Amino acid sequence: MTRRFSLLVVVAAIALLASACTRTINTSGSGSFNAQPKDLYGAMPSLSDVSALLGDDNWRPGPPSFGVRPLDVASMPLTEKFAVTQPFVHLGSAETFIVDYEVWSDSGAAKSHMSSVQTALGTAAITSPKVGDQVIYYGSQGSGAAPYQTVTLVRAGEVVAVIGWDLKDAFPKVAQLTKIANKVIVRLNSVMAGKVRTSPPAASDTAVLPPDSLDLTLLGSARIPVEAAVVMIGATSIDTLAQVLRSHGVSDVTFGDYALNADTHMEVRATVLTFTTAKEATDWLAPFVSSMATGQEGYYDDAHGWYVFPFVSGARAAMIICQSTVSTEAASRACESPLTRVTAAWKVNLT
Repeated sequence: MTRRFSLLVVVAAIALLASACTRTINTSGSGSFNAQPKDLYGAMPSLSDVSALLGDDNWRPGPPSFGVRPLDVASMPLTEKFAVTQPFVHLGSAETFIVDYEVWSDSGAAKSHMSSVQTALGTAAITSPKVGDQVIYYGSQGSGAAPYQTVTLVRAGEVVAVIGWDLKDAFPKVAQLTKIANKVIVRLNSVMAGKVRTSPPAASDTAVLPPDSLDLTLLGSARIPVEAAVVMIGATSIDTLAQVLRSHGVSDVTFGDYALNADTHMEVRATVLTFTTAKEATDWLAPFVSSMATGQEGYYDDAHGWYVFPFVSGARAAMIICQSTVSTEAASRACESPLTRVTAAWKVNLT
């Protein structure tokens, strides 16, 4: 699964350790949880929830990641079905908040995963106050501008919610982590009980995303806020650019998440922004298009370590970004030829 933002370097190492412990074939039958990735995405805390829980209004959502096979399949435990991740960034600081729902084959596999993590953490892991069926609280002081890193793992049946929060000033109290975990689990329980189901994307939305091909596998799609699209392109003036988009009639963005078939360690994200005029769409993409060599469909962005494929079709501004599922790694050159083909076909489809 992807870890776009800072979900603790130490937890990434623990996840690899736990994967090695749980990488066995499930022979006990499938679990009772039949929700789809889109349902888990619908269970994510809202922006207002995050602002209330974390104490201010400067949080903004990033784009989701749908950790569905074949994305990063080589490092995904066989007993893990899929994961859905929603990050948030904090204006004016390097703080981040992230919720990751991991769905396991059954409650036994999820419990085994939690046990592996707890064993790896040893006495540093705190297991109370209880939330859900099982909980682990952990904190670690790292480096950087948000060094106070916390992670809370909560198991509810066959789902493990991983909640990461990196802060700049100090560690939060366990009581606050418990309050956050309870809020996250309440929304998750509604989905698990079948009380909440997310509607599939509208046909009009899926029609404007890249057409089916042999180069990409669709993992999930959604309508995302303009702020999330701004975060996706790596911009830092999030509210300023979001306000510009809204002034041109863009209230939300059509988003698709894909695995690159040539290298499933690469995640491909596609967005379509619909403006009121073709000129507005052209002006929005001008800084990206100007970075391309003549006759090229895309380019490599050295600053971010990813590939960008932008184009305009009428009043629509479309973009593909191909990046590694590990934020500290650069995108591979496997992105180049497949996405050149995808972009060419997408242009025809939108036209």
